[in-house]
Amino acid sequence: MIRITTQKDMPAVLDIHRLAFEEEDEAILVENLLDDETAHPLLSLIMEEDEEILGHILFTKACVEASDVSAMLLAPLAVHPDRQYKGIGQRLMKEGFRQLAGMGVELVFVLGDPAYYPRVGFVTDAGGQGFATPQPIPSQYREAWMVKDLNGGAIDRYRGQICVADQISAREYWSD
Repeated sequence: MIRITTQKDMPAVLDIHRLAFEEEDEAILVENLLDDETAHPLLSLIMEEDEEILGHILFTKACVEASDVSAMLLAPLAVHPDRQYKGIGQRLMKEGFRQLAGMGVELVFVLGDPAYYPRVGFVTDAGGQGFATPQPIPSQYREAWMVKDLNGGAIDRYRGQICVADQISAREYWSD
């Protein structure tokens, strides 16, 4: 079952991020983004089975400067290590896209694995599509900056610098 994250879910959600990334940084980022007013509106979803949380995804507000397009940033996505490679991440993304499209969101951006995210429709090298990253990224990660068009036309209508929530706009999130 996929549903909206509640405050009661937060300890398990943060644990999943710690386990999936083998560090505290992603859990801290999730907490900070949830408290960051510039990240709102946001969409936070979990997948659970038998009251056990298996995965979490967070979409936060983004913008394309000098446009009125509704956009979001997917970051982060985590699946419990014991449940990875079972399609949980893809199901979370697809449900997120469905809900975001219903909210009028047109574009979703992600900086991630270019072998993984295109499986759900992300186009690699969003910079080459005219969407500049919030901070410069190393050239070898060009393909990792991706965009997904939720309504089938926004990629062709918009171009510009992407702005993201304050908590994820720091250079450190874009240069590693």
